Amino acid sequence: MSQTRTPLCHDRLRWIPVAVFIYLCAITISKITGLPEFLVGMTNDSAMRLVEVRDLLNGQPWFDLDQTRLGLEGGFEMHWSRLIDAPIAGLILLLDLFTSRARAEYLVIVAWPLIMLGLVMWLVGRIAATLHGPRAAPLAAALSGFMMLQEARFLPGAIDHHNVQIVLLLVTMLGVLGRHDSRALPAGAGAALAASLAIGVETLPLLAVCTFGMVGFWLARGTPERAATLRFAGGGIGGLAVLFPATAPASAYAGGFCDALSVDLALPAALGLGAMAACAYAVSGRALAVRAGILAALFAAVGAFALAVMPSCLHNPLESLDPYLVDRWLTFVTEARSLGDLIAGPAMPYLFGYYALGLAAMTIAAGFAWARKSGDWLLMTVLLAGALTITIYQLRGAPALLAISAPVLGVLVTRLHEDWRARRRPAAGIGAIACCVLAMPMTWGEFSNGASAVLSRVAGPAEAALAPRKDRRACFTPQSLSALAALPTGVVSAPSNFGAQILLHSDHRTLSGPYHRNQSGMRRQLEITMAATPEAAKALLVDTGIDYVVLCPDDPELATLHRHGFTGFGHLLETGERPDFLTRVPHGDANSGLMILAMRQADSGARAPDE
Repeated sequence: MSQTRTPLCHDRLRWIPVAVFIYLCAITISKITGLPEFLVGMTNDSAMRLVEVRDLLNGQPWFDLDQTRLGLEGGFEMHWSRLIDAPIAGLILLLDLFTSRARAEYLVIVAWPLIMLGLVMWLVGRIAATLHGPRAAPLAAALSGFMMLQEARFLPGAIDHHNVQIVLLLVTMLGVLGRHDSRALPAGAGAALAASLAIGVETLPLLAVCTFGMVGFWLARGTPERAATLRFAGGGIGGLAVLFPATAPASAYAGGFCDALSVDLALPAALGLGAMAACAYAVSGRALAVRAGILAALFAAVGAFALAVMPSCLHNPLESLDPYLVDRWLTFVTEARSLGDLIAGPAMPYLFGYYALGLAAMTIAAGFAWARKSGDWLLMTVLLAGALTITIYQLRGAPALLAISAPVLGVLVTRLHEDWRARRRPAAGIGAIACCVLAMPMTWGEFSNGASAVLSRVAGPAEAALAPRKDRRACFTPQSLSALAALPTGVVSAPSNFGAQILLHSDHRTLSGPYHRNQSGMRRQLEITMAATPEAAKALLVDTGIDYVVLCPDDPELATLHRHGFTGFGHLLETGERPDFLTRVPHGDANSGLMILAMRQADSGARAPDE
């Protein structure tokens, strides 16, 4: 009897993740708004991505990543990859054959993050199956869907690169853990590693852990790991060889930066993978000490070369940020805050759930590694330790921590479910349910001021993609943005969180956006905002060629600066005072608190509209 129940149960369970995915898509799509409201609610990064995609579709050259409408005159080169722009643009062009361009954009930016969510669920299921057998896949995949339910990077409208990087990280993990299940998996893992590096370096430490995990397996076993190691290294080298010339702008060949794909990143990575391949090819049958010594010598040579010739990748790109911006911007970015900052700052208890979950998953993985004497589980433990460390350093590591935790928790739930089915132990059933409930971030939200806390604080601006806010601070509305767009094209001074929306909805140039390569524009905007007197602000506005000043009452950026003692011209405008060199531009939307102020004609090159 027991021999037939498990396969039948597994056959029924395999449809659970499909049902969960359909359910999650249905409830998410049911809450989104239509056009044009939906675009108004996009996050900064997603709105900026759509600006890039539009630029590409409108004829901007493939290798030209300059954002000339953001920052001081001339703009700056963005550090994002065409590897994300291309599929989104391609889907828009495809749907454009059947509907309007605006509707095509809308359909793509709604569907894209849901496609990424589906891939995450499938990959988590595959990883869990690799760790514990096929029976672990359905529950792990379903659990991961609920864990990502309120994660901003998988909400409709999220077309930045972060969700793709999580998918590629999981592909790399699957290829390393399942390296003997298929010849294609380790090669695919190497290619996914290369693609992730081509997109950005946010997951670089975790990709390095996967790479060293493959090295560790080869060192421990030698010849049995030779073929998988060669395929992994070959996939990585081949991927870099294709993607670097296909996506890197001219500046990448000169190097000197590591916040995007450049020779400083690609060459050491390729050399390191080449060292792996050479050792696997030549000395797999030698003693452990010989293998370790030769590989260590080659890695040391690569490291010394990188340190001497191209050291930019040995530092966090944000370490070079202007201290002025660190004190007045980066310090207040929630996702850039460390665990120490969260403890010392305002009470946000739900955020500590990420750390508790990661610590629990790491402990569970370590327990499996010890009990099974498993290298795969040891790698999962190290990955979780790395992801937890990154999240302690900066909260932005939390989504990757969730994704890596999902297969571990899925295996635990499967074990408890199996125990309940075999022995009908109530404790096992209750434990499985409790594990599922506590793994979901929305549970922590309920424990601290309700699930809305997760949407408004963790998801941040992405909440507007589900439902626009109705209070006076909901400054960006279709009508108010249309009024701004209708003004003669000029230069806008606005808080950094306004920048992407201004670019998306108008032809204006704006000074500031929350991107570290735009340091000069961000600094000038903050200098205007904190000018001690209207006269000092006017001098900066005129010197920068500003035509319009845009701000919002109770804007979080201005409010945070004021609360920490950084006050000045921006706060003065918020309180309702208007210097004589600015004139109010009505936008006609009573539901929007947006303030559009135009420089008077004598002070600006743009025509000042009548009040």
